[in-house]
Amino acid sequence: MNMCTVQSIKNAIREKCQSQHDMESVEIDRVLQALPFSEHKSLFDQPLMPKRPCRPRKNKKNI
Repeated sequence: MNMCTVQSIKNAIREKCQSQHDMESVEIDRVLQALPFSEHKSLFDQPLMPKRPCRPRKNKKNI
């Protein structure tokens, strides 16, 4: 399965707008800003949160 990234989608839109619609880069940037994924940060831009250390379980003996 071929996965697309946001950047590859933006690059494809930019290329299409430049070649087929003869748009200026300022106009293309305005189009890209209107896309719904332009306003969200990628989940993969930041490093993962470190996992909390585990405490050893207390050994309970039945009395």
